Amino acid sequence: MIRIVGIQRSNHPSEEFVILQNQGSLRIQLRGHVLVSELAVATGSFSAGAFIFSDDALIPAGMFVLLATGEGESRWARSKDGSLVFHTYMNRSEAVWEHTSNPIHLMNLQHSYTERPVGLLLR
Repeated sequence: MIRIVGIQRSNHPSEEFVILQNQGSLRIQLRGHVLVSELAVATGSFSAGAFIFSDDALIPAGMFVLLATGEGESRWARSKDGSLVFHTYMNRSEAVWEHTSNPIHLMNLQHSYTERPVGLLLR
């Protein structure tokens, strides 16, 4: 289970980030998780603070994800204490979380539906 464990709000996107941790016992696919501010939920607008993870990364148990607001390329790196951290970026030129003092929620895919090819249905 991935949880939000920290947030650094700033008016500079290069200094703003959210830290997540896989607190479960299994690897978890990051792709499809969504961070959304309470303001975005209330207004129904993603522009009010939301991000969908598109990185196809498996996060091992106990490992961290650092989502930076600024620009960069997704990558695994070691922190100062030597633990692995997956760095990913929103690639925004303006701060996002600084304007949202309300809670930030982490959501996951609940269900996916895919059409089956016709050949499989006829067998």
